[in-house]
Amino acid sequence: MNRQLSWILAIIFLLGALLIWRPFDTDETAATDPQFREIPPDFIAEGLATRVYNSKGQLEHQINATKMTHYSPIGLTELDDPVYQVRTDGKQDTWRVVAEQGSFYDDKTLVLERGIVITHLSSDDYLERVETSYLTIDTLAETMVTDQPVTIFGKNFLVRGNGMIADLRAETLELNEHVQTTFTHNP
Repeated sequence: MNRQLSWILAIIFLLGALLIWRPFDTDETAATDPQFREIPPDFIAEGLATRVYNSKGQLEHQINATKMTHYSPIGLTELDDPVYQVRTDGKQDTWRVVAEQGSFYDDKTLVLERGIVITHLSSDDYLERVETSYLTIDTLAETMVTDQPVTIFGKNFLVRGNGMIADLRAETLELNEHVQTTFTHNP
């Protein structure tokens, strides 16, 4: 009986070692498995601009990037140094969003990362710019959302918060959590 138990334990140990080591699973398996195949881009373009017009033929928004890599099977365009500009009144650009990296999904959702600066282009407005590290823009609804820290710069004030929701059409911005406000006076 002791010998049988030793053989059973040895077999279990060997099976466990094989499962951990997995000599039968090679990199070739991963390369041939459709789940692990790389999707080639449909095109790579430098200095390209994407423009969207409304039903009246007016420019609503545009996306520029130093480099765009498009993958149509998954509806993704990767962007290097993207610039998103919005015309809320149909006549002149009112918002400009700049980032280091971005992804544009299904021609409607723009996800921006790192070094994001949102600038309000109207010189007479109270709010001047907003800075954050991650931002999701719904280009159809013209809304911007983040759950990351946000710094808002305006005439004679600075506001820090965590997360925000902005409606570009209504020109409203709401912080999820207010952290600090600093007022300054410039004579």
